[in-house]
Amino acid sequence: MSYATMEVRPIGGAIGAEIYGIDLRQLENEAIWSDLRRALLEFHVLAIRGQQLAPDDQMAVGRVFGEPCFYPFAKGMETHPHMTRIVKEPEDRVNFGADWHTDSHYLPEPPRATLLYAIETPARGGDTLYTSTCAAYDALSEGMKQLLAGVLGVNSASLKHKRGGDRVAHHARIGHMTVQNSERATQYESKHPVVRTIPETGRKALYVSALHTVRFDGMTEEESRPLIEMLDAHCIEPQFGCRVRWEPGQLTVWDNRCTLHNAVNDYHGYRREMRRLTVGPERPV
Repeated sequence: MSYATMEVRPIGGAIGAEIYGIDLRQLENEAIWSDLRRALLEFHVLAIRGQQLAPDDQMAVGRVFGEPCFYPFAKGMETHPHMTRIVKEPEDRVNFGADWHTDSHYLPEPPRATLLYAIETPARGGDTLYTSTCAAYDALSEGMKQLLAGVLGVNSASLKHKRGGDRVAHHARIGHMTVQNSERATQYESKHPVVRTIPETGRKALYVSALHTVRFDGMTEEESRPLIEMLDAHCIEPQFGCRVRWEPGQLTVWDNRCTLHNAVNDYHGYRREMRRLTVGPERPV
């Protein structure tokens, strides 16, 4: 697939591309947005380099991909309540977004896309790992595809299986972010298909993670956990993934419907600041 308005450099064989040569503030240029929408469907993750985006600009770009979503567990910026500052200071040991997951899996209408803009990045480290759950689904045996057809996953915000403790314990260790609603995490629970379909392409994607999927509907946690963990491990096999390096002025957009991501916490002693926006509430089918 060719793109007339920008340079596209694929990162991994299954997922990810770096984008060069465009200015996202050119909102009137429909050709750019058409190319970006097509590229997101093809590559799932777009690292758009060389941008200068104020919060208003980021909100405007986000609306190209969908209406802004509410994130229940961190306070938004005072001037932009749907946007969250993601900060790790040099003295912090715990970061936001570690462990493989898709954003807000536990909401009735999870966000279609996330837009993360880099303001300050460490001298080294602080990359984000991504994996294509479309490619992971395609690689399953026909027997496993048949087994998973029609299965619903019960997804919880509790983080009960997170290393180091649940959401309350995790939030207690985040030093420089204004977290909220920790004690209400168990109230955020939704059932979604374990195999979802991307409407624009018809491709199927696994929609399950060991972090958020606590069981399958109609099954106990004890019965469900081995298969959940197997599918999670399958999704994050290296051939399905890529690693995105960050630099200031970079906006990375990813499709939550068909990806998992993991913020690597390997930059102790350095500062990292991002602005995060999720958009496009959509009920999985």
